[in-house]
Amino acid sequence: MWLYKFLLYLACNNIYYAAVSGEPTPPDADYYIGAVVEFPARTITAAASTEERLQQFGELLESSAIRPDIVVFPEDVLNDRDTPIVVPAPSDDVITCNADEAHYNYIISRMSCYARSLGIYVLINVVEVHNCTQTQNVSDLVANCAIYNANVVFDRHGVVVSRYRKYNLIGSEWLYFNYTSQPEEEAIFHTDFNVTFGHFTRMDLLYARPAQALVQRGITDFLHPSKWQSELPFLTAVQLHQSWSFSNNVNLLVAGTNDPSNGRSGTGIYAGKYGVLIATMTSVEKQSKLHLSVIPKHNASSEKVLKIFKLSQSNRKAQPNNSSQSVLDRFTGVVVARNNDIDLYVTQPLIGRTNMSGPLQQQLCHNDLCCNFYIEMHANPLANATTLSYYYRLAAFRGMGTFLNTEPDELAVCAIFACTGDHLYTCGRIYEEGVSVVPRYIFDTIRISGNFTRQRPCLLSPTSVDNLLMPLPVDEFEWQLQAHSNFTLANLTLLQPRSDLLTFGIYGNYFLDDTIYDHHHKDDASSLSSTMLLLLFLLNLQFYL
Repeated sequence: MWLYKFLLYLACNNIYYAAVSGEPTPPDADYYIGAVVEFPARTITAAASTEERLQQFGELLESSAIRPDIVVFPEDVLNDRDTPIVVPAPSDDVITCNADEAHYNYIISRMSCYARSLGIYVLINVVEVHNCTQTQNVSDLVANCAIYNANVVFDRHGVVVSRYRKYNLIGSEWLYFNYTSQPEEEAIFHTDFNVTFGHFTRMDLLYARPAQALVQRGITDFLHPSKWQSELPFLTAVQLHQSWSFSNNVNLLVAGTNDPSNGRSGTGIYAGKYGVLIATMTSVEKQSKLHLSVIPKHNASSEKVLKIFKLSQSNRKAQPNNSSQSVLDRFTGVVVARNNDIDLYVTQPLIGRTNMSGPLQQQLCHNDLCCNFYIEMHANPLANATTLSYYYRLAAFRGMGTFLNTEPDELAVCAIFACTGDHLYTCGRIYEEGVSVVPRYIFDTIRISGNFTRQRPCLLSPTSVDNLLMPLPVDEFEWQLQAHSNFTLANLTLLQPRSDLLTFGIYGNYFLDDTIYDHHHKDDASSLSSTMLLLLFLLNLQFYL
């Protein structure tokens, strides 16, 4: 055993010294070194803050003791729709470092210089203007130009090698932005360390295109600048990102914008079935930080590299909650939204019997989905009538739902989730900061299974989140899928006792096709924009009346 650990130590040091020396990772290595940046949201106009933010970008890159191969910056932290910039096409094969601002904005020039001088790949997110016939009046940009939420990737020489324009718009984005027509073609690039990446932005993660389409093409590594607004019970940032990475068994590098007072936080690196490599949620509004990790490639020898990393991280793993707990450790620094669709779920309160003489077994059905629950738990002797605790409900749902109560989504869910009271409207909420919460139960075992129809493409995922707004480590649950002719049987089992769960369950995201919800049809998009403009007009009219 000591020899095995010694060899792992040597291998780890070889990776470390190669990274410190600034040498690029060789193409035949089992790993690469990735970095993600958490960065504060814009609080003043983009024009006034962009120069300062670019300087901070450079400082973060230059101050790192370990030189990564690739760095991802967050969404919507540089410029806005009032200050859009021109981005060169990858086919131009141009190095924009120190370019004349008459041709390329200083954002593109400066980032090209950073990438070239440091010898790294860099992804940034900007608002791009394209095919513009009139630029003098900012208010006319949408009418006379194509405006995109765009990712731009620079290679080690400062060349723009990829440009992806956001495909799935949300809410008011339909009023201001265009969308790309070929997202999968734009969102792919290859690196000199022999990894092919796909990339997308925020809401794209929940849709078939481009994210799931790229997975189906065999892409195994993804970059994701994000400004994610967390939502309970199922879509807090790190919870969702680990779930998506795990279910697709792909590497996912997420750079998150920090705006915790508006529910936006969450940065991490995820290694598919191996789970979280690095993940953070922060309550610090102004925090900017670069996070690095050794990331295993998807090949036969990747497991060795991952074991090295896990060995170095083992002392950071939380201890299982298998004993009586007094006050729970909680994270309340992000304002988390509640998905009101859970009011439509079929639910049942989880009420422990006084003697806890045996397991609880229950089946709940909704439409064509039946969920089976098996729960072994015991009462926490430290909880009493004077302590505050979370209540729990079992839940089943199959039908149309939404994200942030606006974006249509077809879902199938079998889960247990926490509530602050014994009514359904209290579920999907957490106790506010400063409240001492003592767990009512210790969950020894939870087994959840469901028969999920295969009538349309679906991503089935294990989902979990604890009181720190972090998902359970992947070795604390077991996930199994069994495909049948017309349905998939999904099974999720909790392997270690926990007393701090907010959510534990199976989340099925059915991808809507064009016959159900084609939000990229030109006429529909125009109709949606017109409708939203009419609503805004009526609201303003009502205000003045």
